[in-house]
Amino acid sequence: MRIFQYLLALAFALALPFAASAQKPEGRSIKIGCLVPLTGKGAEWGQGAKPSMEIAVEEINAKGGIGGVPIELICYDDQTLEAEALKAMSRLVDRDKVLAIVGPCFSGPFETIAPQLDERFKTPIDSYCSAKPGLSAMSQWAFRNTLTSDKQLKPVVEAWLAEYKIKKVVIIYDAEDAVSKGEGAAVLPALLKAHNIEILDSLTYRTNDTDYSAQVTKAKALGAEGIALGACYQNAAAIAKEMAKQGLTVPIIGGACAGAPGYIEIAGKAAEGTYMSTAAWLDDPRPEVQDYVKKIKAKMGTLPPYSGPRSYDIVYSFKYCLEKSGITNKPADLASDRDKMRACLGGLKDFPGVAGPITMDANRDGTGITAILKVVGGKYVNVAK
Repeated sequence: MRIFQYLLALAFALALPFAASAQKPEGRSIKIGCLVPLTGKGAEWGQGAKPSMEIAVEEINAKGGIGGVPIELICYDDQTLEAEALKAMSRLVDRDKVLAIVGPCFSGPFETIAPQLDERFKTPIDSYCSAKPGLSAMSQWAFRNTLTSDKQLKPVVEAWLAEYKIKKVVIIYDAEDAVSKGEGAAVLPALLKAHNIEILDSLTYRTNDTDYSAQVTKAKALGAEGIALGACYQNAAAIAKEMAKQGLTVPIIGGACAGAPGYIEIAGKAAEGTYMSTAAWLDDPRPEVQDYVKKIKAKMGTLPPYSGPRSYDIVYSFKYCLEKSGITNKPADLASDRDKMRACLGGLKDFPGVAGPITMDANRDGTGITAILKVVGGKYVNVAK
């Protein structure tokens, strides 16, 4: 009897490695998709995100990947265009058969893809800089590791008004770009009215416009004491330069799409004193932030906007879910593996990241650390108290 028990125990012990290995993913690689705007109006955001994702993948693979299987990052340039993002999404889901997708960055492409996730794509997407409020609620497969523009702008508006004692504001915004329109038509008016600020007028332009003289002339004639922008950084910088040209020297505030380094580079001295929002702050002294800064500087030669650290963190959250969810990576299990990723991402709570801990709320929007940026001496300074 004892011999039988011993042999049974030995057989069980010998079987353990095989049982454990059966839980490991199969295949030559685990495919993760990537939608980035490397060209078009959002180029600076994509050019900061892609190398950040690549660094994360390189680090993970150097330590054995996922159960010995490396991550393969498959990226497409969505050109900051809704139609192009939708085509790239189809390629990633149907042809490349990725498990999950980092991106898209901009709210327009996100808003185009999200309604088709439940019935068509059934693959989780996780944006690193889409900021228009309400978009993640469109699908159970839609996630955002970023702060929506209402969350980003609330403390910035308060600080801007407190410093400059502004009472009358003109809002100028892009009527075509999703997040810029959301900020100009809804977010900024609500935040300003909450402080009893008079909105003298709301003026619009189109994304590809290059002449903002009419908007600035009208804002000056109305006696604006401040200009609130719903704009991406190129447009915001051009408006700031036009204001300087016309002698409209009043404070500027910009939202989620405007606070990139490119705003200062293009606007020059006209950027001084501008307040901007951000969903990450790379001068944060935390060791994990400065470690990331060192790596991304070596790869890019410069620092990215918040798309960089936010996308880096998403890759690591994917790693966590790939390991925790027990994905098999078998072609026959693709649908169930994608669903496991979706369920895991929705349950993230206090997951550590460079941009702060990730906790998904009821709408699948993330949390993390923000900052109040002011342009001082040709660079962004965090003036949050």
